[in-house]
Amino acid sequence: MSGRALRWLLSLGVPARGGRRGPPRLTIVRHHRVYADGERPLYALGVSESVFAGQLEVCARAGLAPVTVTEGLARLDRGEPGHAIAFSFDDGYADNVTRALPLLRRFGGRGTFFLAAGLIEERRSPWWDELAFTLEHAASRIAHLTLAGRAHTLELGTHAGRAAALATLLPLLRVPPAEQRSRLDAIRAAACVVAPAPCELADWPLARHLSGEGMEVGAHTLTHPFLSLLAAGEQRREIAESAVLLRERLGTEVTGLAYPNGDHDGVTIEAARAAGLRYAVTTASGDCDAATPRWTLPRRPLTEGACTAPGGRFSARMTLAELTGAFDGLRGRPAGAAS
Repeated sequence: MSGRALRWLLSLGVPARGGRRGPPRLTIVRHHRVYADGERPLYALGVSESVFAGQLEVCARAGLAPVTVTEGLARLDRGEPGHAIAFSFDDGYADNVTRALPLLRRFGGRGTFFLAAGLIEERRSPWWDELAFTLEHAASRIAHLTLAGRAHTLELGTHAGRAAALATLLPLLRVPPAEQRSRLDAIRAAACVVAPAPCELADWPLARHLSGEGMEVGAHTLTHPFLSLLAAGEQRREIAESAVLLRERLGTEVTGLAYPNGDHDGVTIEAARAAGLRYAVTTASGDCDAATPRWTLPRRPLTEGACTAPGGRFSARMTLAELTGAFDGLRGRPAGAAS
């Protein structure tokens, strides 16, 4: 039996309701993009519009309309009983504003949006989008290149080949910015791609709708590097200047940080404190309670696969089970555990 089928069967025993009882608990959901229905990107970094709408409807019916991260943390600090849900979005894609924001408003929810301020300012495509664009637009059906001292042959003439190439190359780009740029250039040359990848991040006028509609805006560094690979001074610059730029461009308070790729170390935390921020979220999975350290807040991914039954249809019960931690035991965690 597949993992999805097992989760679907287990979800049948999950009560179709949320909870305002029990000890204070906050689940922060981690999202990136909201795609148009039927959109099938090579690197799928989000959910479809209909699935996202389904997630919000599940929350609304369970009495768990999403709040911002700051609001959720304030509830924990006040000791308010029960379960709260906060939806967060990383990077700052335009579809966060054009698709996610209207749906949040429709279902009476709010969210927190962590923006890569420097990339938005420069209108520069994030590195993973550049990689996917290169593979999708390769003029070469077969690309030969050497990265990190190892030769690679990439089959780029089919979707399956491009997907395999993506899986191979993504881990090889977990390097400092200068080396990452060099490797991306080598991949582009091997694939015979000249055109730059389009920037799909929101521009500043579009991003202003977030704070204008009562959403929380947080920092996500300037250029989305792997922070622990940077020198201390560069970490401080990436974090502090991103918060300053967001405040200048959007005129909003910035108190939270999402570590790019969840990557951070002790220097990162001190840099965030020094920048005047109050909390930071990671990519570790779990829930938060009043004792959860504010600089290592876990978040739960809520992917399309986590919300759809084996036949591909959206499942409200699977979604609620994911949100309430009902499957944590399958993943080696106590149910609903805080981190």
